[in-house]
Amino acid sequence: MEIPEELDLISFFEYIPKRKDETDIFYYDTSTFILENDKELFEVILSPFYNEFTLNVKDKHTKETLSCLELLSVRKIEIVEDKKHFSKIRLFHGESDRYENIIELTLKPNYKASFREQYR
Repeated sequence: MEIPEELDLISFFEYIPKRKDETDIFYYDTSTFILENDKELFEVILSPFYNEFTLNVKDKHTKETLSCLELLSVRKIEIVEDKKHFSKIRLFHGESDRYENIIELTLKPNYKASFREQYR
């Protein structure tokens, strides 16, 4: 999997990831990034060596899973935008002669909530 450098991902998610094995190189390890807002908890799990990307969204108070996206054949992740109020990441998923899935996710939910409140 082609992936941004670890420091670029830390800047993007504004979070130092929890690592499965701190002694392993980032690319060969599994890293978990956490983001949250008033209502939801977002958990992004990256395993670059295994081409895996998982996004879990849970209710912050009940811990009930609201959404889960698990991609097992991501070949590339790129940071599209990394701004104060939002960030956008692009995933290239699946590989075929006939198609390729491109998924864009806009994140930084903690800023979105405060941003909306400013302009009400």
